[in-house]
Amino acid sequence: MSADASGDLARVAAGLRREMGSKVNTLRVQLTQELQRIDKNAERRAREALARFDATDARVDALVAEQAELRRHVERKLREYATRVVRLEGEIQQVEGLLRRQQGQVPVDLDTVPAELAPLVADVRAAEQVRSTIMDDAAVALRRQRIERFEQDERRLAETRQRALGVSRSLAVRKAGGWAFRRAAAAYRSERALMDEQEAEVAAARVQRDEAEQELHRDAAQQRAYSAHPGASVADRLAAHVRDRIDAAVAGYELFPPWFTNVLGHRPLPARATDWREVAVQVVLYRITHGVTDRVAALGLEPENGHRAAQHRAVRTALRQLDE
Repeated sequence: MSADASGDLARVAAGLRREMGSKVNTLRVQLTQELQRIDKNAERRAREALARFDATDARVDALVAEQAELRRHVERKLREYATRVVRLEGEIQQVEGLLRRQQGQVPVDLDTVPAELAPLVADVRAAEQVRSTIMDDAAVALRRQRIERFEQDERRLAETRQRALGVSRSLAVRKAGGWAFRRAAAAYRSERALMDEQEAEVAAARVQRDEAEQELHRDAAQQRAYSAHPGASVADRLAAHVRDRIDAAVAGYELFPPWFTNVLGHRPLPARATDWREVAVQVVLYRITHGVTDRVAALGLEPENGHRAAQHRAVRTALRQLDE
């Protein structure tokens, strides 16, 4: 190949390389621009999608809040309607009771027990008398604390005696007048003073311990007496009689006495009929058991303390729960 031909080939090759480089650069620029356009479109679409999601979330939140407010509104209305129904029911019962009294209807006698059940009532009252002497949990715990306190005081006194004995032995082997002797003597006087103080505390605690043990023994005897008393096992029979009498009065639309209607109304609401009946049984049993005859106050005067006071509080609690 001649030199001219070789030069021509080189020029052609160089031209082709320049042309290919230019095309590659152009293609690279086009690809870069296309990628940038795709990125921008993707970013725009992502923002649009996110905006739609945010708008949807906002609408959902608004719907949830609106639904919650609607639920609260409905619940308030339902409570208002329930209160109105209860109030209306009470007013109807009062009118019904007034009409029955004007017609000369006599309220049902829930305080009087049939003659055949009189021995049963006597047994229940006697059992309650025994039960009223039984200490409650707090009183029992207090007595046991006194016994434990005495035992603790005795242990502390024994430990002090041991220390005083050890110091006295040390004192016996020390040289009189020396520094060790004086230190041991001071320690002995301190332990001896503490021992005298603790002996006085133990003596006082022993008196309380003896009284507590005697009271616990008497309480245990009363518990056994109550468990063995026939009245403790027949209370359910008396409750069954009272329950049947109340059911019959409700079924027969009988008029209840004022002390009864003051706390329980004339009739139970259908939704609380079972609870109403059981609380009514508790009220009547309390009156029968404790001989309450007050015509207005269902439970009579509130006792100050003791087992009867606890029963009084329990019935009052049941009445309050019935109103909730």
